[in-house]
Amino acid sequence: MKNFSTNLFWRTYPLLRRLGLLVIYLIFAIYIIHITIDATALGAKLIYAIGGGIVLCGALYYEYLKILYTKMTTALTMQTDIFAAKKARAELLKRDVFKGFKGSLIIFDSLLLMDEGKYEACLAHMEKHRKFFFGTPDYLFIYWHNRLLCHYFLDQPAEMLKCGQKLAEFKQSDQRKFSPLFSFDEIDGLIASANGLHQKAIRCLDKLFVERLNARERSYYYYMLATEYRALNDQQQVGKYLKLTREYQNTLTFG
Repeated sequence: MKNFSTNLFWRTYPLLRRLGLLVIYLIFAIYIIHITIDATALGAKLIYAIGGGIVLCGALYYEYLKILYTKMTTALTMQTDIFAAKKARAELLKRDVFKGFKGSLIIFDSLLLMDEGKYEACLAHMEKHRKFFFGTPDYLFIYWHNRLLCHYFLDQPAEMLKCGQKLAEFKQSDQRKFSPLFSFDEIDGLIASANGLHQKAIRCLDKLFVERLNARERSYYYYMLATEYRALNDQQQVGKYLKLTREYQNTLTFG
């Protein structure tokens, strides 16, 4: 019952948020109309009407772009549909004339390249935008985590360990300074795998709360478990987790 209530809340939250914003914008519009009508001087009326109109239009346009952004991220994380994600990305890129979502697209593109199985291209993309990723602790965390995953799928344990050292600094630092976007249990599991400790890797991965993962995260999670069991020659478990992977991966590519 608790999980159902939690899931219901997060499914309805975006709609409730948009309705709340709509009410706020409506109140703002009524206020602008009111002060415009009440103004005695023509110049004041023009200033209130034009200024308020620009602010309101700008805010509404930004909300429209956020809807496109949500559509794009939902296609990738919830529907795991690369083609739909690319279509939504192209629409956002076309509409975002002021490039306000440039940074978000840089991060999204790194995930998209990874989901297409283009790990070398993903690494090159992040190096190209290294300055951006090093701009905040959150982005830097994403940078090293993405690198860790790319090297995992490229079977490069030495590079994985380098990423692990960087991520360990986050674990030891004040975590209030950044958002814990990824589970350290997953990270510990990948580092254990890089050290050839596949049983330990599985134990770490088993600590994750699968119910909290979206479809994209679940597909990666199950595929990593299948990979670790494959290293242990446990074909029964490999088959089990590959089947679970296929339930969520849709058009995502692994390996």
